[in-house]
Amino acid sequence: MSNEHRSTSTETQSQPGPTLLTERTLSGIFVHLLGLGTGFVLPAVIYLVAKRDFTRENARNAFNWQLLFTGSFSALLGIFAIGLAFESWAPEDTIVQQIGRAFILVFAVGFFAFTFAVLINFACGLIAMAKAIFGSAWSYPLAPDFLGWIEAKTDGSVTFRTGLIGYVITVPVVFAYLLWSGLAGGPESGLGFTTGFVLVIYLVITSIITPGVLIRDARVNDESDANWKINWLLYVISPLAIAALTYILAAIQFGSENPSGDAFYAFSGAFWLATMVYLVRQQY
Repeated sequence: MSNEHRSTSTETQSQPGPTLLTERTLSGIFVHLLGLGTGFVLPAVIYLVAKRDFTRENARNAFNWQLLFTGSFSALLGIFAIGLAFESWAPEDTIVQQIGRAFILVFAVGFFAFTFAVLINFACGLIAMAKAIFGSAWSYPLAPDFLGWIEAKTDGSVTFRTGLIGYVITVPVVFAYLLWSGLAGGPESGLGFTTGFVLVIYLVITSIITPGVLIRDARVNDESDANWKINWLLYVISPLAIAALTYILAAIQFGSENPSGDAFYAFSGAFWLATMVYLVRQQY
């Protein structure tokens, strides 16, 4: 079975160079390059907001591959964290401590092998981008179709509203922990630091992807309900404007050491509120 899916007609394929982008899109081409820098995050956003099949197919392939790649690396880090915890907390010369050391050894071997995986990831991204330039949506080797699996499990009717509700529920928990940790003077243990780090990564990923989910949900509702009047643009632009204003104030007025971080937290909080308003307005 071929790894390439033709996204354009035969007539379009034979057209001269100046009309190369008639059926192709820049986002469909460069999504593979964006995936090299952001993992599965930006491919997921592009897949959610794209309207053209060429863009969505390329974003889908990039997402599936990068999710496999970043998921494998995350699993490797998880093995290291478990091994370090076992080795540090277990009494000396116990079976638990030996298991911890074995986990650390597995991490060391896996990390060495992962350096080759980074080169493979880079090469595959460039190949996929080159294929997209000439009109093909190239399926990365060995990458499961995660999006296809989700659609099969949900009979193709993915409810984006569920993702929005999940964001609304979890973000206050993350902010509460980070606020508590800050007031307490920072985590006192490795576990506390690891928990805070994981929650920050979760907040970053969800705060980037969830706006795409909101846009997709608004479009689906607009297509299925002629009376749908909510404009998604306001719910995305307003948090971005608040983040920009926060950055300016933090950098100029308050001399913050990390204005980018302040702006990000402002965006997450503002988008959480915007998502709440969006969900409430759906009910009326």
